[in-house]
Amino acid sequence: MRDKTLRRRIDYLRSHFSLFLVGSLYHTNIGLRKVVVFAESKPGYEDFLYQCMKSNDYWLYMSQCVGSPKCLAIYGIPAGRERDFEGFLAKLEELDHIKSVKFSWSTCFQNVNATTEWFDDTTEQWVFPWDSWVEEVLTSKEDLPYTLKDPAAYLQMADWIDIMILKELERNSAVKLKEIARKLGISLQRLKYHFENHVLKEQMFEGHQIIADHFKGLCADTCYFKFAFKNYQNFAKFAHSLLNKPFVRVTGKVYGNNQLFVQVYLPRQQIRNFIQALSKLIRNGFLDTYEYVIQDVAKTERDTIPYQFFKNNQWEYDNQRFLEKLQFTVKQFTGTA
Repeated sequence: MRDKTLRRRIDYLRSHFSLFLVGSLYHTNIGLRKVVVFAESKPGYEDFLYQCMKSNDYWLYMSQCVGSPKCLAIYGIPAGRERDFEGFLAKLEELDHIKSVKFSWSTCFQNVNATTEWFDDTTEQWVFPWDSWVEEVLTSKEDLPYTLKDPAAYLQMADWIDIMILKELERNSAVKLKEIARKLGISLQRLKYHFENHVLKEQMFEGHQIIADHFKGLCADTCYFKFAFKNYQNFAKFAHSLLNKPFVRVTGKVYGNNQLFVQVYLPRQQIRNFIQALSKLIRNGFLDTYEYVIQDVAKTERDTIPYQFFKNNQWEYDNQRFLEKLQFTVKQFTGTA
């Protein structure tokens, strides 16, 4: 009964507000390494760049950006095929009209769902105590979730049914298990076994990501930041301070470095205040540097794990296929190979 009531409430919120429920995967335990790519095209070739970056079917997230660079992309590449992917990026950068391609391998990401932190119940308005946040950062704990720690290994622990479950959860984390079982043509009992003993037990599924426009009406922008720190302690304190903040949607650690990716969602007038708070952290030596782009949410897409390439319980990565697809995209846009 409680589950049905919760579902009714979720359905109501989704129908009346900008609310999306998607599943967040721990790609590390299904053998995929995340990599964040920033690419720059010459003016007038933004769409060309966007489509070229989609030529590699292992993309998970793609967004055009306002200003420079022009495109942000996140891929999940099978462990062991990193050099092939880097070769794909090198070919991309060699193309006419492409100015630069930069990438960073990362850990999995930690989602930060909207909370009531910084919401004043009395006035029913959001407040933004940036000075207090700066003090919090300096004295914060260094405890971080496993998603923000460099993994010792990338283990492929899934079978075909597990991957299909994860794919469906990514699309809608509120989906009923019986609906997934019906799509796969297997019994509910068998699907529950995989869900409980593989997907959950082996930590393939991180949880629900709630995407809500809680600053709607305040002219909010979505920005993607990359922060760099002089040491791990500062990195960990900063990252920990963000885990319950309403202006953070996603965080991810750059693999092997004290650097952090953060997707920030803020009213436009508060972005300047956020930048000023960051300036204070730089002046006192806590934060080394940062860079960011403003995302065009109207030109942003997300995709599920590339389940179509999961065969015989392993990922098939056809690098030649992606290079040929890249050449075809170039020909379609420019008329040259």
